[in-house]
Amino acid sequence: MTNKVINFREGSKHYFELGNYYYYKNNLDKALTYYERALAVDPANPVNHFNLACLLSELGNFKKSTSIFKRIVKEMDSGLSESWFWLAMNSGQQQQYREASKYLRKYLEQEPEGDYSWQAEEILDYLRTDLPMLSQYKRDLIEKFSAQGVELVSKGLLPEAIKCFTRASAIEPELIAPKNNLALSWFQMGKIGKAIEVTREVLEREPQNLFANCNLAAFSYIVNDELAVRRQIQILDQLWSDDPDEMLKLGTTYGLLGLDRRAMNLFRGLRETCPSYEVQLLLGISTYNCGYLAAAAGIFAQANQIEPESPYVVYMQYCAGGKGKIPYHLRIPNEAIARILEGKAGPEELKTLEEPEVWSQMLWVIEHCSSPARNRLCAAVLDLNCQQLINKLQARIWQRGVGSPQKDIYDSLRERGIDPWRRHYWCKGLSSGAAAVLEGAVRILDQQGCGYFALALVHKCWTSYWLKNRPPIRNVQLWTAALLVFVQGLENLEAVAGKFDLAPASLAKAVKKLTVCI
Repeated sequence: MTNKVINFREGSKHYFELGNYYYYKNNLDKALTYYERALAVDPANPVNHFNLACLLSELGNFKKSTSIFKRIVKEMDSGLSESWFWLAMNSGQQQQYREASKYLRKYLEQEPEGDYSWQAEEILDYLRTDLPMLSQYKRDLIEKFSAQGVELVSKGLLPEAIKCFTRASAIEPELIAPKNNLALSWFQMGKIGKAIEVTREVLEREPQNLFANCNLAAFSYIVNDELAVRRQIQILDQLWSDDPDEMLKLGTTYGLLGLDRRAMNLFRGLRETCPSYEVQLLLGISTYNCGYLAAAAGIFAQANQIEPESPYVVYMQYCAGGKGKIPYHLRIPNEAIARILEGKAGPEELKTLEEPEVWSQMLWVIEHCSSPARNRLCAAVLDLNCQQLINKLQARIWQRGVGSPQKDIYDSLRERGIDPWRRHYWCKGLSSGAAAVLEGAVRILDQQGCGYFALALVHKCWTSYWLKNRPPIRNVQLWTAALLVFVQGLENLEAVAGKFDLAPASLAKAVKKLTVCI
């Protein structure tokens, strides 16, 4: 008998190929057997470990699979960076979402253009936004602290805002938005070192985060770190987003860094996909700052047609002289309004609001700013006690649609004991009888404790019905009761009719008219 020398590597390859054969035949148990034999014959080959770990993962044995992948990445010089992706998949299957995020970031560090990179990016984005690791209670808590932080920043209470953003971030360190807000708060306090430190923490977790990269570029520019600025510009040039808010951030950052032409080109492209007033305005600013005054004047003219009451209409006047640059951060050009927004207004700034030429600008800012800023501006108007301006503020509630701005104005007035429905302009165009119906229905809803949106619904339904059909109002009580039944969905017509001393049949007939015609 001739002695045979067995080549173990050849045996390993044979078992490996058999494992692949049975795997593609979907006979996973046999595939597992041969992969295990290949590993036993040649344990130094990382590919044998990798294939066995992948199959174990597919079979649901995530713990054993994970231990093998960890051995590959920690003990073997394998070049199998895909192991990090598979570790993330195993962690996700076991609902270990923080571990999954860590492994996905590690994979993208090593393989930014790898076979699984687009999947890794999508999964990371899902984990950042949907936060499957969080209970609803924690989500609500994060949202609460974040909203409080934003409001405190608007009031200039930065130390308190920092506490809120820190608490929100501590609940879920994977969440990026509270950390970006925390960095900006440190920056506004003058603690630029802390701002940069927090921003770098964000970028360690999410290197492509556009807001954090823009913030780091701005912070580095402020401290005159030219090397860091150049490095960040190179990164910014490679970033892109489908989110218009992120692109606005990128464009304004270019402007802050003095790269007006890049800002102009970005805003020019953004205008094609998102032709908003803000984009138009920023395009005008960047064009002006590039020295193209005539072109900037044309852009500002178009912007002024969109929002003729905006305080930014003055930018068009700058194009005549061309002196200096216009800032990108869109501080309100009207100094008095800007000081009120900042909470730094004195008696002289408040006195400026008595001038009628300022009213349209003031009301425009009230409609377009954030809720905390809106509340501050409304308080300034009410403190001034200029009845004509207060009347215009009240009219804004009912003549400009239904939304958060209207609700904030309504709440500000009610806190001062003003009933915004007791002025004729809130029912403009209605007959005296129709106005009495509307006021009666709203008064009852207010007594029931209903808020602005319930009242706005009544206003919209009744004005729409009456202006379209113009029925004669011979019985105010009848139509008031019908309107309440229609809006509130009250089913017991006899009970409602009894409260208003009406015949149920008459009430039912009036409700039917509203139902058919609205």
